[in-house]
Amino acid sequence: MATLEERVQALEREHAELKDKIELQTITIGALVTKATLERLNEKYDKLFDSLMAHDKLTNTQLAELRNQQTELDGKIVGAQTEMRQLFKDVETRLVITATKDDLSAMDARFDQILTLLNTLTPKSDQ
Repeated sequence: MATLEERVQALEREHAELKDKIELQTITIGALVTKATLERLNEKYDKLFDSLMAHDKLTNTQLAELRNQQTELDGKIVGAQTEMRQLFKDVETRLVITATKDDLSAMDARFDQILTLLNTLTPKSDQ
């Protein structure tokens, strides 16, 4: 039979071995928990990434529609500017024509005044 001292030493070794095993099990459990946590986080990040991609696609579609609308409006603005320039030319032409008619009327009136004046100044001949 072993002595008391040998038995205490055996118990201490056993205790140390058990302590080492418990420490290894704690590390293993920690690693497993960390791995499971990482897998859950990866799933969440995948979902977030998919959501971001869907949002990006929606935003790009909306931007493309806005660009098309802007292009259409730019075309309408250019058309309106061209039409306004043409209208201004037409109005300018009408003003020139109107001014010319008014000038001619004024010249006719002045010519009539000159003729009347000349007639009064010229002696009438008896024919």
